[in-house]
Amino acid sequence: QGFWGRFPRIPGRKRGGAAAPQVMEAFEQAERKPKPNPQFLFSDVYREMPPHLRRQRAALERHLQHYGEHYPLEHFEK
Repeated sequence: QGFWGRFPRIPGRKRGGAAAPQVMEAFEQAERKPKPNPQFLFSDVYREMPPHLRRQRAALERHLQHYGEHYPLEHFEK
């Protein structure tokens, strides 16, 4: 069934179509690229990080130090 099979069908519309192969190829290419460093979540929005985000970032760092082996961190940029 795959990813797209999880979405309901639109009546009167065929699944796929002429653009489907290009969309799937672009999706597969994007999936092969390294994911952004999780720290980017915290540094991309504000010029100066608010205290609540500093706390969340520290909590994420502690979490990954403790449970990092349960995440595919090798798929992320350093």
